[in-house]
Amino acid sequence: MSRLKNFSRNLATSYLQLGVNVVYSLASVPLILHWLPRTEFGMWATLTQLLGYVSLIDLGMTSAVARVLVDYKDRRSEGGYGSLVKTSFLVSLTQGVIILATVTLGAPVLAELMKIPDAYQATFIALLRWQGLLTACSFSLRPFGLMLYAHQRMDLQACSEMCSLMAQLGLLLLFLMKGCGIYSFIYASAATVWFGPAFLFWNCRRLKLLPQAGEWGPASWNIFKDVFSYGKDVFLMTLGYQLQMASQTIVVSRSFGLAQAATWSVGSKMFSLLVPLMCRPYGAALPGLFEMNTRHERERLTERYRTMVLLTASLGAFLGVALILCNSFFVQTWTAGKISWSPVNDLLLGGWLFVLSMQTTHCNFVTVTKQIGGMRYYLFLEGLSFIVVTSWFSGRWGIPGMLATSILCTLAFTYQYSMRRSRDFFQLPLKVLMVDWVRPSLNLALVFGAVAGATWFCTTGLTSLWRLAIHATVTGTVGVWLLLRLGLRPGMIQEASMRLPRPAGRLLQWLVPGKTMP
Repeated sequence: MSRLKNFSRNLATSYLQLGVNVVYSLASVPLILHWLPRTEFGMWATLTQLLGYVSLIDLGMTSAVARVLVDYKDRRSEGGYGSLVKTSFLVSLTQGVIILATVTLGAPVLAELMKIPDAYQATFIALLRWQGLLTACSFSLRPFGLMLYAHQRMDLQACSEMCSLMAQLGLLLLFLMKGCGIYSFIYASAATVWFGPAFLFWNCRRLKLLPQAGEWGPASWNIFKDVFSYGKDVFLMTLGYQLQMASQTIVVSRSFGLAQAATWSVGSKMFSLLVPLMCRPYGAALPGLFEMNTRHERERLTERYRTMVLLTASLGAFLGVALILCNSFFVQTWTAGKISWSPVNDLLLGGWLFVLSMQTTHCNFVTVTKQIGGMRYYLFLEGLSFIVVTSWFSGRWGIPGMLATSILCTLAFTYQYSMRRSRDFFQLPLKVLMVDWVRPSLNLALVFGAVAGATWFCTTGLTSLWRLAIHATVTGTVGVWLLLRLGLRPGMIQEASMRLPRPAGRLLQWLVPGKTMP
């Protein structure tokens, strides 16, 4: 099957998965706020971010195995593919045991470290241990998903996660109504923990992605060392990303308490959904880029990568402005006034989203080449700098200061370094990468930003619900039209109009007639 068809299928299902994620978030938060005190919700939000750090026990091995499998999958008869699969299962099982032991023994220490109130400490420790057990189980069975990823079948992973998420939502509602309280999260997760791995195993077997007879090499210490050598670099990148992107709830919880942690979790929920929405095209394209690099298809790699850089940056510009325009009114309406969220926070979140859209493709391109180099240190320093600065000054600056620090750290570390790495690989001037490749995105940000400012000014004095309705309408009409008209190159529109279903292609031609094929 062609890479473009795989990319289109993976991208479509990933956006469908994101839609299910949005439905889950929109439905679950009001339910949780109705059935649980805000302090307990904040405790759960803090716990989930802590488990994100516990998952770093992976040491980058999951990403490393997924990447290296691409190199082996065309030579399965040599035994290296089967040997890597067998080795990855043993490593995943070991990691699951380590996670379980770490969480079980370390839960009381984490409760003290996070300054959990005495009245909630016993509950927090029990929840952490149960969720640690579920995390350990899912870790042990990850290789099924890695085989699908290496063969560009992330659509099946997305289907698995969608079904699990919707089942969890139904079960969460059931357990909340039954009076299970905060333990409803655990019960809902436990009831679905085996569904995903079983579905992925069945598809690996159906598609014959499991090594066949004669393709199973032995579990190899040498292969483990090769994967670990690459994985440790990925681990440092992941740790830096975790510190930068998934520490805010912990910082807010320690500085301002569990109630404010709940406020941050709800107020930034849309940002956490828009970041993957922005990154989905590049994520769907990565296995194909891995393959192009492995097969030394340099010209095709350059052109496809340039397309992904522009698409990601334009999505970042569009979504960043949309967030600024709508989020504070959405939060107020969504929570029925229980959560108040400042537009200043949204201005900074939107700006950060745009900066990330310019950085993320270049930052992650090192995984395509498998030459991570200094990126591991820059990402780690970026995350560490964020933690240090916000820990010292969060009481004075509050949430706006924390967000401003995130933006400055991204610009100072990974943005400039990743640009220089791409410059060296493609042998292009920095101006070409930083300006010429993304010029349409910069134009989109300026024009849509001006439209958003005018809309904000004109709706001053209306109720939050009316402002949300008007701002969302402007985003869905004018914003989308500007994205298509200003944010993309003509060749991208032409390709999309040819490959979309005929009604959608005609609609695209009608929206941007000057950029599509007749």
